[in-house]
Amino acid sequence: MVFKKKMINSLYNFEFAHKILYLGKKNTIEHYIDGNGVIFDTVTRDPIFNKVLESISPAPIKVFQVGAIETFEGIRWRMGSGWSDMIWGEYIRDHGGELTVVDININHLGHSTLAACKLGYEINTIYGDAIEHIDAQDYDIYYLDGSNDPDETLDQYNKIKHTSSIVIIDDYNIKGTLVDKIKPQNTIVHDMFEGLAVIDLRD
Repeated sequence: MVFKKKMINSLYNFEFAHKILYLGKKNTIEHYIDGNGVIFDTVTRDPIFNKVLESISPAPIKVFQVGAIETFEGIRWRMGSGWSDMIWGEYIRDHGGELTVVDININHLGHSTLAACKLGYEINTIYGDAIEHIDAQDYDIYYLDGSNDPDETLDQYNKIKHTSSIVIIDDYNIKGTLVDKIKPQNTIVHDMFEGLAVIDLRD
């Protein structure tokens, strides 16, 4: 019971982030316990992100990510908010490349900068609307994880659909509904959370 209580409490504090960012602990979790003490197998986006990276490895990559780390609080960080920074960042640290993260919230950008600093990878942060920067240059991976506005996501996608890249759209069943209507080829929608779409635009 003590173990359960400790895990439940860690959902709502910064202990987990502290262990990874400051103590060098491995950045994975095997399970979590919800507020009712129910144990769940971990469902994360990691295997999907890693599969995308495997299709490019060992080449350097350039990643454009819409949305920075919202919080370091408990499982919210690990399961949903900004964990992708570390997946891309650690690959770039080992293989080279560039990670650009755009957000309209400067505090979120500060979180992403802290994670990069502590885990040893470089990051370019842009404070502003992603639509104004998304087509400034070509990237290998675009991760669209901004607001839940389908129009916003469609506008972003339309600016990059000509590129030879991989586009990942989080919460696809919400923010990707208009993209889905145009039925991009080579699209795989993973049934997790609110859907995670991987659209392979490469030749």
